[in-house]
Amino acid sequence: VSIPVRTQGGSLNVTQCDGSYSHSHGVLEWSIPLIDKTNSSGTLEFSAPGTADSFYPVNVNFNMNQPFCDIKIRGVVLAGTEKTVPYSSECSVLTEQYTVE
Repeated sequence: VSIPVRTQGGSLNVTQCDGSYSHSHGVLEWSIPLIDKTNSSGTLEFSAPGTADSFYPVNVNFNMNQPFCDIKIRGVVLAGTEKTVPYSSECSVLTEQYTVE
């Protein structure tokens, strides 16, 4: 989670953090290494000078080792010849919309 925090001469004070955080170049980066059924939420509490609007927009990024469903490519063939060809694959999960209120 990336939160804009420009301290403008003040200081950033993190009072609670599940996971880890760093602050540089006006951005507070918060990371939780694992989110699953047993670890489904986390907390980051901080104080810094500014108004509520100073801390938006918040950017959220996700990384997943596998998709929600178990889909795999079994092979790739050349159209018209059915000859197998070497291939590699990469899976990504994208959100249409994610809102932080």
